[in-house]
Amino acid sequence: MKENFKEIIEEICKEEKITFKVLSKDWIIMLEKDGKTRFISGYKFDLNPHGIGTVVDDKYALYEVLKDKNIPVIEHKIVYNKTNNLDYALGCNTYEYVKDYFIKNNKHIVIKPNNGTCGRSVYNVTDISQIDDILDNIFINNYSISICPFYNIKNEYRIVMLDGKSCLLYAKYLPIVKGDGKKSIRNLLIEFNKNYFKNRLEDEKYDKVLKVDEKFEYNWKFNLSQGAIAKKVDDKLLSDKLIKIAENVCNEINLKFGSIDVICTTDNKLQVLEANSGVMLENYVRLYPSEYKNVKMIYSEAIKKMFEM
Repeated sequence: MKENFKEIIEEICKEEKITFKVLSKDWIIMLEKDGKTRFISGYKFDLNPHGIGTVVDDKYALYEVLKDKNIPVIEHKIVYNKTNNLDYALGCNTYEYVKDYFIKNNKHIVIKPNNGTCGRSVYNVTDISQIDDILDNIFINNYSISICPFYNIKNEYRIVMLDGKSCLLYAKYLPIVKGDGKKSIRNLLIEFNKNYFKNRLEDEKYDKVLKVDEKFEYNWKFNLSQGAIAKKVDDKLLSDKLIKIAENVCNEINLKFGSIDVICTTDNKLQVLEANSGVMLENYVRLYPSEYKNVKMIYSEAIKKMFEM
């Protein structure tokens, strides 16, 4: 079984008699067959129109589009660097703008790169004094920032869509463990997600033994790349609702291949969190090796559709 994305793609190409080349410092995979050339850039397949791919990967732009299409979506606002004085940035290029938004949203917001992925540089902010440093830090490597209210999330779900149809649906569970009065936090977290935690818990604070039913939250983010795990959704009614939302997103914006992240808040509202024009399933396969065949089939179908275009 292959876990590395490029190895999976190479295996598919051998089976389909497609020439496989890795170029541009391993960033581009070039595929050739029957006189046709197709590309995979990062985890983005040569299926989506460039325009919609740009919209999907821009949190604020996607929010604006889905809101216009009357699809339930969490609010995102854009923030530009205070050095950006161009017309489009005026009004949302000051740190005071962010602080006003913070106050208007119960002094609890999330700040993150507008085009970020994998939960990197995402901050859960409850202290106004932290905002300047957080913005300075994110702007070092990012052109724009997204801010949104903090939503009380009960569950987060990912739906992978190909050509208007759902091909994978799973729930994400936070790395939260509950004590039994015997095991250390380290042991509990390793039991929760061995692949992620087996070599990450050297700090002595993880030696602590939790009391019975005492909880420890390692991370508040639902990213598989940061300790969360994936599980199948057994509730048929819920699955149908999630797939319907994802189908509406893809149909309305012409997204051919991508993933839609949907949250369920504690008041049981389903809303789109964000979407991705790239489909990265490596962490999912590491958690569930038995799903390798399904993941490989998804990528294989995407490649075949690339050459049908």
